[in-house]
Formats: sequence, structure tokens, C-alpha cells
Amino acid sequence: MSLTNSSPSDAGNKTPATHGLKSTFYALGVRNYRYFWLGNLGAFFSNHMQQPTQAWLAYEITNSPLLLGLVWAAQGISQVIIAPIGGIVIDRIQKRNLIMMAQTVAIALNLTIAILITLGIIQFWHLLLVSFLNGITNAFNSAARNSIVPELVPKDRVYNAIALNNGGANIARIAGPALAGLLIGFIGTQGAYFTGIGFSLLAVLTISFLPPTSKLGLMKTHSVLANIRDGFQYLKLRNILLILLMMEVAITFFGMCYLGLMPVFARLLNADSTGYGLMMSAIGVGSLTGAFSMASMGSVKRKGLVLMWVGILFGLFLILFGNAVHIGNLTNIGPLAYIVALVCLAAVGFNSTSYTATSLTLIQMNTSDEYRGRVISMYQFVIAFYPISILVAGALANTIGAPLTLTIGGGLLMVFMLLMLLVFRKIKNLV
Repeated sequence: MSLTNSSPSDAGNKTPATHGLKSTFYALGVRNYRYFWLGNLGAFFSNHMQQPTQAWLAYEITNSPLLLGLVWAAQGISQVIIAPIGGIVIDRIQKRNLIMMAQTVAIALNLTIAILITLGIIQFWHLLLVSFLNGITNAFNSAARNSIVPELVPKDRVYNAIALNNGGANIARIAGPALAGLLIGFIGTQGAYFTGIGFSLLAVLTISFLPPTSKLGLMKTHSVLANIRDGFQYLKLRNILLILLMMEVAITFFGMCYLGLMPVFARLLNADSTGYGLMMSAIGVGSLTGAFSMASMGSVKRKGLVLMWVGILFGLFLILFGNAVHIGNLTNIGPLAYIVALVCLAAVGFNSTSYTATSLTLIQMNTSDEYRGRVISMYQFVIAFYPISILVAGALANTIGAPLTLTIGGGLLMVFMLLMLLVFRKIKNLV
């Protein structure tokens, strides 16, 4: 099926490869990708306002790292349940339509929370239930957004397009939490929720301008169960994908759990809601830098080697962030510990986003079109465990403290990536 004015087949296959700064916005030369990127930006702003606001509200209500982790885990549990089925749905219907439907449901859920806060009747179980339901919509939404990218741009722009997606996410990660923190301070959590809903509405409107792109006839129309088995068989035959997914498990469990502990570290660093928002924004600054660095690299060789090294550095800076207060005390710069934490968070963001862009590109480029929805859903299945890892981290933080929890996680991540670097040469040599 051809695309109006800007299909991958006519959108730049004859365009010579570019390098450096000129290549940073390479994929935005495709009109449909521009619509998609702008729609994603609105969705990212909504998400990066809603998540820290929900975390702040949950911790405010419960004063418990464990219950804070439980809110994140509820979303992860539903994503884990839905992800394998979601892949079948994604490969059967237009991804554009699925993105719009999932985003609309998310708007309704977040509007419910905003109204409950406004009425003064919000309770912890409300957050738990909506988090679980948001996980279901995210299972479809995220997988559809990731798997539609190769349908919008030619093959030589996929890496750049994925990096620019992460760039958009991190523009929102910088501004979204900071805006949420300011709104919480001035007009309360409901103000942050309502503003995020406005961004979601803009996202749905923009995505509606995309034409149909999905090649729906490629998948064999067997039963859902048969299609799931077919997808697992494909993964079994493409063991390179299994290794990449295994590495994603390590990143998810050992690395990403730090996000759920951010309100805890904000309190340890004596930061108020505005300071908390700035901490989340520091992650975004680093992540944005990482995303645009990856976008500028063009057709970088040996992406597998890049993947492993940024994973190692991710673990290292996670350890440093977790111990920012201790570093401040040991070096007699106590009041500056917050600045140390911000710098470490920026480095964590840089390496986590660089890892995501590279990993997702390698998975996309090693997957056939007819299996893309199912493979990306398995990718989403893996990363859906990160809210569950936050629950585990919350339980550990209750027992041994948040700093030691991140020290253990970062250390295990470094060891795992070093082992992968030494053992799996075929990953290291992927291009």
C-alpha cells in the first residue's frame, strides 16, 4: 500500500546518506513521519506530566515507598498480561487507528483521576485501579507507536527516526515534570492532570492526519492462539532477537527501577515539589542529549558494541546517583549533593536513552514486516516489567534504604553487560 506523498518507497531512498549535524533531523524530511512525531510529542508531554504527578500523589497519600511501587507495578502487571495478545491485534488492524483509540481511553482514565482530586475524594485504590487500566492502553499504544515507524520512513532513516522519537520523548521529559512540579505547587495535582489531558487531545488530533500505512495482508489469518505460537516460533528461529530481549530484561530490572524511587530521593535531598520536577527534568536533559547524539551519528557501525557500553555506563551513573548524599557528606559538600544528583541523573538519562534507541533499532532491523507487531509487543512485554521492578525496589528500599537499593541494581547491571560484552561476539558486531 502506498503512502500519500511520502511513502517509504518514495520518501528518500535515493537521498544520499548524511552525517553529523546535518543528519540529526533526517527522518523529519518525510511528511507523514512529521505528523507522527508531533503527535508523539503531545502524547509524551501528557505521559511525562502524568507519571510524576501520580507518583507524587501516591507518596503524598501513603508516605510509603512500597505502596508507591505498587502503583507502578499495577500498570506493569496489566501490560505483561496484554502484551502477547496486543501483538496479534497490532498486526491485524491499522496501527494509526489503534494509537488513536488507546490515547482516547487514556484521556478518559486520567480525566477520572483529575475529577476525583478536584472533588476531594481521591483515594489510593483509585490510583491503583487507573494505573492497572492505563497499563492495558499502554500495551497497545506503545507497541503500535514503535512498530509503525518502519512503515513511515525508508530503511536508511529508521535509526534516525527512532532516535528522534526518543528526542521528542525527552523534550517532554525535560519540560513535562518541571511543569508538573510547578503546577502541583501552584494549583495542585489536578492542575497537572488537566494540563496533561490537553496534550493528549492534541496528540489524537495530530495522529488523525496520518493515512493508513500498515500492510495488513502479510500475517496469516489463523486463530489468535496460532498467531501467538507463530510469533514465538519466529523468535526461536531468530535467536539474535532473544538475546537482545534478554539484555532488555537486565536493563528493565536492574536499571529502570530508579524512576519509581525518585520521590524518595527527592526527600533525601531535601527537595520540594519544584526540586522534584527539576530532578525528573535533569533525566530529560541527559536523555535529549543522548537521543540527538544517536540521531546525529547516522549509520553508525557496530551498534551492538555501542549498546553494551552505554549499558555499562548506565549502571555506573546509577550507582553514583544513588549515593549522591553519601558523596556530599564524604567530600564535605553536603548542600551541593543535590547538584551532584542532578549531574548523575543527566548522565543516567543520556545512557538509558542511547541504549533504548540502539536496542529498538537493532530489533526493528532484524524483524520481518509480518512479525513486527508481535516482536515489538514482546519487547513491550519485557519493558512492562519495569513497574514490577519498581515494586521490588520499593520493598528493598523499605528494608535496606533507597541508596543501597540503587547501588545493588547498578552493580548488577554493569556486571551483566560486561559479561555480554565478553561472551556474545555476534551482538557486539551487529551494525
